[in-house]
Amino acid sequence: MTPYTERDLRAQIVKACHALARKNLVAATDGNVSARLGPGRILITPSGVSKGDITELSVMLCDMEGRKIRGRGEISSEVHVHLAVYRTRDDLHAVVHAHPPTATAFTFAGMEHLLREPIIPEVVAQIGPIPSAPYVTPGSRALAESIVPHIKTCDIVMLSQHGAVAAGKDPWAAYLRMEKLEHFATIIKAARELSASSDIKRLDEKQIDDLMESYGKGKLTKPKEDSESDDALIERIATEVLQRLGN
Repeated sequence: MTPYTERDLRAQIVKACHALARKNLVAATDGNVSARLGPGRILITPSGVSKGDITELSVMLCDMEGRKIRGRGEISSEVHVHLAVYRTRDDLHAVVHAHPPTATAFTFAGMEHLLREPIIPEVVAQIGPIPSAPYVTPGSRALAESIVPHIKTCDIVMLSQHGAVAAGKDPWAAYLRMEKLEHFATIIKAARELSASSDIKRLDEKQIDDLMESYGKGKLTKPKEDSESDDALIERIATEVLQRLGN
């Protein structure tokens, strides 16, 4: 259950919408943002409204079948993508669907596999490999079904030749994941242009292991069965620090 009130969620949805427009992650009236209000209730932005023009009063209320309960305007046909996330993951309470230009371009170029590569440390540790669902007609229920296998294990899913879906504990957290996705894609694109090839630097296995240990969680690799206890880890780090100070 979300700890936020309806007013809190409406304010966060507006904040996320305005950021999407400001960062050019959507164009015209594209994209939508939603939040789980409670059992069977979803707040979602209306269809056909620029995200830069969204206000708290613009946000609509619908049920888990995508039927409007309250609000002016029409529910987007892509509400089913949002509902698929909520049905699949109890821990996710907000969804942002946008069309980040650079990240989406990777799916048009047939290079979406690069978004699954261990390249940027923060993405590896905080998000993990970003999968891509195959192209399905936007607005169809089949599109919603296509993301289910991927959203089970990742909080961001690319929609091939269409855009991306990012989810989180609240609308702002979901938006920040979308922003990080586009930043990640922009860096990969620039690196490939500078190197004139796809031969760009990746993190090796040791670097990934060190990164997972540093962040204290593993999105990319499974935890080691014989991992150190917290006390042992603290003792080892303290010993290493003292050794370095003595050199």
